[in-house]
Amino acid sequence: MRKLVCAVAVVTMVLSVSFSAYAAKVRLSTNRSTQAVVNEVASQKGFFKEEGLDVKVFAESSGSASLQAVIGGSADMGVGLHSRVIQVLAKRLPLCVIGMVQYGLTSKILVPIKDKTSRTMADLKGKRLAVQVGSGTYVAWRILLKYQGLKEKDYIVKNLKTRLIPATFQSGSIDVAVAWEPYASIMVSKGLARVLITNDEWSKVGKIVYPVFLYANCDWVNKNKATTQKFVNAWLKAIKFINTNKKETVDIMAKAYKGWGLTIPRAKVKAGVYTRGYDKVTFDADVMTDTKNFAQTMFDIKKIKFIPDFKKALMPEFTNKALGK
Repeated sequence: MRKLVCAVAVVTMVLSVSFSAYAAKVRLSTNRSTQAVVNEVASQKGFFKEEGLDVKVFAESSGSASLQAVIGGSADMGVGLHSRVIQVLAKRLPLCVIGMVQYGLTSKILVPIKDKTSRTMADLKGKRLAVQVGSGTYVAWRILLKYQGLKEKDYIVKNLKTRLIPATFQSGSIDVAVAWEPYASIMVSKGLARVLITNDEWSKVGKIVYPVFLYANCDWVNKNKATTQKFVNAWLKAIKFINTNKKETVDIMAKAYKGWGLTIPRAKVKAGVYTRGYDKVTFDADVMTDTKNFAQTMFDIKKIKFIPDFKKALMPEFTNKALGK
């Protein structure tokens, strides 16, 4: 019996060494948020390994750190919001957009619980409004105003970090809050605010998709097309799993947060993962319209110096091949 156990151990070790020696290596830079859900599922469910990949994941503190890693060459691929990708492309840096991760705006617009009459942004003209100027949510708010025939100067804008908005809201020094989750829910749960415009309503009116992209260092992709294809194959397997296995997906992300030293209740992990959508895997017309609107608005507020040709950065062939197109 002991000989059999030893033999099995030796075989396992040999197979492990063999896989490590022949597996294509990919360095993936992600961030410690729900944006990491696809790569966490792909890793935990063995989808990367099924494709013959040895994927090393670096969980960065922010999306900007992930982009810097890919541009700098310390990572091959990364994930991040389209607004961050636009900023990099506007600097003429070699970033290629490979596919989709997820999409969906999580921000909401709130008013004090005592405000019983306001129903639209037009009702709030002249009010003191808190928003984190320069953020993706701020850009999305500007787009919403445009579609409603309103302008930023219609409000008294207070530039606040989103994490500070609940306390400022509680003090009564602002009349409107533009905030992403979980801060929007914190204000509602404390009885401080009611939601004036939900994320879904906002998205519909402003044609907001708010996609998170899978991107890569262009030079690396051109030198590793077969590996990139295998990576995308595994990526789409993970997205399919997320759409059909919600309980296990939440378990995987809860474990990931714990590994990052973050204590988040399971209900909030679930809400964070599934407020986003995973059924868009190609760069459809809605994604292109939203990205164009964001780029234009970012240019208008001088966040970027020119509007890049986003289409030139797209490499949809890997997703299309994985989908059998």
